[in-house]
Amino acid sequence: MIKNLYFKICLPLLGILGGISANAQCSAVSSFSENFDAYSCCNMGVVPTCWDSVILNGASQIISSTSPASGTSQIYQFGYGTGKVSIVIMPPISNINAGTHHLKVKMKANSAGYLEFGYIKDNLPDTFVVLQGININNTSYNDVAAQRTFTVPTSVPDGTRLAIRNPGTSFAGHYWDDAVWEPIVSLGTKESDVSSGIKVYPNPFNDIVNISDIKNVQTITINDAVGRIIKTLEKPATTLQLNDLQKGIYFVTLHFKNGTEKSFKTIKN
Repeated sequence: MIKNLYFKICLPLLGILGGISANAQCSAVSSFSENFDAYSCCNMGVVPTCWDSVILNGASQIISSTSPASGTSQIYQFGYGTGKVSIVIMPPISNINAGTHHLKVKMKANSAGYLEFGYIKDNLPDTFVVLQGININNTSYNDVAAQRTFTVPTSVPDGTRLAIRNPGTSFAGHYWDDAVWEPIVSLGTKESDVSSGIKVYPNPFNDIVNISDIKNVQTITINDAVGRIIKTLEKPATTLQLNDLQKGIYFVTLHFKNGTEKSFKTIKN
């Protein structure tokens, strides 16, 4: 068996103390579970085997032992200011766009924080595409808000990898732990009843989209054709004002209070 190789490529043009750590010869996996406990504080850019790290312009990304969600270790990302970016890149996944799996991870911050969930090509920071902005207001993993679940659109290109980026826009230390890429559990009859019969109309639409029933809906997200989240509606209503969207294809996803979700493909004229 050939062991995984780990090396660091320094990129002076990307900024002082910037670079990309890259794992080579790693085969794509269909699932993973990582609690980072095999790693210890506090060398810069350390990530598990087959993961990668991008650190630009003095940003920080380390393994931290400060009150992890489980075990002894977790990821810590910090950096505030223009160009101070850190990206933690997950291992290659064979089913990244199959629509059968989702990412679950626990997150907290020591003050109001902001991270981004997305995908990246060839570990190049300029290729990172945001799928969802992550506002983090909880300071403890004990908060129910610490558990996050991210779905990945089937439009995500083959050969890309999931990643979490600190874009340097929040003066907060961000922590996350217990990252799991796992199958989406098939809905039972009781669960599917929650979304059964719900309609999103008209389709195509001009400026307004109607939801036939929102009593069990917790949030609504609007994704563009490549899967990027354009809007997140925390207090959904039966009528969505979408006059600010450009013409094109969008996905309206209803996130239900029981943790399930249902997406509708819509077209704006």
